Amino acid sequence: MKVIFKEAYSYLLMQEGEVWYLTFLTGGPFVQDICVKLNEQEIARVRDNQVAAAQLAREFLRDSALYEGRRITPAVHPKQTPNAPSH
Repeated sequence: MKVIFKEAYSYLLMQEGEVWYLTFLTGGPFVQDICVKLNEQEIARVRDNQVAAAQLAREFLRDSALYEGRRITPAVHPKQTPNAPSH
């Protein structure tokens, strides 16, 4: 898995073959990492654009409906192989 962009304590954008993942951290008293398999439109938006990747992470953080059905659990990290999306 290749790390494309990362921002410490915020998000991690990764690619494995044709599949892209965005893992981001929630805030507040209980911090959780959430990993989302990106769709084609999101990949086109964040490819070669670190600002767009950070913006997408913030959008996902505000509205979980944006990635409904595409969350990967447990969250993937650079040295892991992802499981199927949870429902």
